[in-house]
Amino acid sequence: MNALWVMALYKMTLNELSFKALIERFDRIGVAYSGGLDSTVLLHALSQETALKNKINAIHINHSISPDSDKWEEFCRKNADELGVQFFSYKLEEQKNISEDNLRKIRYEKFNQWASSKDLILTAHHKDDQVETILFRFMRGTGLNGLKGIPSWRKDGNTQFHRPLLDVPKSELYEYAQNKKLKWVEDESNKDINISRNFIRNKLLPTIKDKWPSVEKSILHLSSEAIRSNTILKSVAKEDLERLVIKENSYNLKKYLSLPEERTENLLYFLINYEIGLEANSNYLKEIDRSLRNSNNLDNIEFPLTSKDNNKMFKLKVLEGEISFLSEGEFHKLDSSYVSNWDLSSKLEIPSGFLNVEKIKGEGIDDLYRQKQIYVKGRSGGERCKPFGRNKSQKLKKLFQEYDIPLWQRDRLPLIYIEDKLAAVGDLWVCEEFHTKPNKQGISINWTDNLTIQ
Repeated sequence: MNALWVMALYKMTLNELSFKALIERFDRIGVAYSGGLDSTVLLHALSQETALKNKINAIHINHSISPDSDKWEEFCRKNADELGVQFFSYKLEEQKNISEDNLRKIRYEKFNQWASSKDLILTAHHKDDQVETILFRFMRGTGLNGLKGIPSWRKDGNTQFHRPLLDVPKSELYEYAQNKKLKWVEDESNKDINISRNFIRNKLLPTIKDKWPSVEKSILHLSSEAIRSNTILKSVAKEDLERLVIKENSYNLKKYLSLPEERTENLLYFLINYEIGLEANSNYLKEIDRSLRNSNNLDNIEFPLTSKDNNKMFKLKVLEGEISFLSEGEFHKLDSSYVSNWDLSSKLEIPSGFLNVEKIKGEGIDDLYRQKQIYVKGRSGGERCKPFGRNKSQKLKKLFQEYDIPLWQRDRLPLIYIEDKLAAVGDLWVCEEFHTKPNKQGISINWTDNLTIQ
């Protein structure tokens, strides 16, 4: 067990990223270090590489669950010091909702807190973990994507994660630890078979292996087949998607409905989970597809979706024959009952954004109207305006359609009234009656929708 074995740890790196490139590409390399066998071996093996020594950081998450949590943290700190690597620890507050999924989410939040886009975090998931994960997902009713198992590389937010031990069985990690006389901590919760993964590891898999000794190999073969099939399905979805795109986050409903049902479900999965970066499982996608095909009133369809990166809420909605993906705020209309006084001089904040003005010659509302009673209202429907330079008055609905104003945006626009007459529509149009003369001072309105503010 020498440096050659350490290099064998890197047989799992992707073809396009060699071991040397791994070092050069990132400023810091963080190891998710729990103090258990797996992460202890990974941290020790990496620390033996001279080229990596000044980049290695041990990152410990103290979950504050076990009575020994603080002792484990101190053990990890001492071990990192002995190996000559930097140590970072994050102590969590006591959790009300102690679940595997919740704790994992919190851990990754802390990892993202430590890392920048130029850093890499390594976790010590190994071959046995891969088998257990695939079996666990199968028991929960996963689709083809879930059968792919744990990815070797994964991006969470701006942070890159890599699992360099996925091809290494735990028995080899244990052999390495014994050979190097390493010490590690044993988490007593790993024996609790009430935890699903522990039940699979300690009860289910040993029983299955008694009957089918090569079951782990079969499960990993299933994973490789799922990866291959998923690659093909992505390629098909990409071709379908290219025929549907109208503009960013907007797709042709008629062309979507012309595809076979199996293709549309595949397309939705690729579009939502990969292209746009939102989350939806296969059952939810089937529900969306059924509604798009069978609903009598497509305008009422709204499916909430969550961004993978920042938990921002979105909705899938049908707008004028387009399947659109809009952020949650885009559905908050400026209520038709909204009314606010405005003096056409100071900045005015309203629920959907803010208005301000600038003086400009020959454009905007005539300055003489500043002395009149001015209101800002929400749209209620049926309003008319004769934009300056046009030959006739039209309903706002017609003007919006003519100027391709997005449907979601129309009910967020402020309407500016002078006394009881519509004088301007946001910063789109000034109605001719109120427009200044070419040689006179005017008041130009600027409208900023708060959805456009980063």
